[in-house]
Amino acid sequence: MPAVGRFPVRIPAGGKPLPIRIWSMPIRNGLPRPLKYILIGFLLWVIVDWGTAGGFRWAYFETYGFLLLFFYLGFPILFAFLIYRCGWSQRKLLMAEAAAVFLVEAVCVRNPFVLSFPLLLIGIPLAFCVYAPLVYFPLWILTGEMGKRKYLAGFLTLVVAAITFLSVFGGKSK
Repeated sequence: MPAVGRFPVRIPAGGKPLPIRIWSMPIRNGLPRPLKYILIGFLLWVIVDWGTAGGFRWAYFETYGFLLLFFYLGFPILFAFLIYRCGWSQRKLLMAEAAAVFLVEAVCVRNPFVLSFPLLLIGIPLAFCVYAPLVYFPLWILTGEMGKRKYLAGFLTLVVAAITFLSVFGGKSK
């Protein structure tokens, strides 16, 4: 393959060389995209949930054990199914994210920031900001859209980092 400097190029018939976008090329003999989505989603769930809800304390894993594993694997599997098998658009995924926020935060965890009136005005948008990276970051990484959405990704990352900081350093010391 011809190269310009250290970068490979593709030369169309009768045209000038065009650079090859390596990051957007499919990897041959690699893992299928749904499995990659599940793996990236699992990793993000561990980091985000352990930081925001567990405050990076090992006792969080000891307390909730297999239930956490169910959430960490279940949600990426569900969203990979919705994305790759059902072909849902990002708007439909937003509705599924809303259902996930309600299911986890209101029904399972009974988060007071989502259930009580004055707090839910802040709690629900914050919950969406925490769950959005869990749903969309793996998709954007795999489709190469993370660069196009860098400001949104940066904002969501800052919100998660702030909640994690408050969870780690804002609670009572034990």
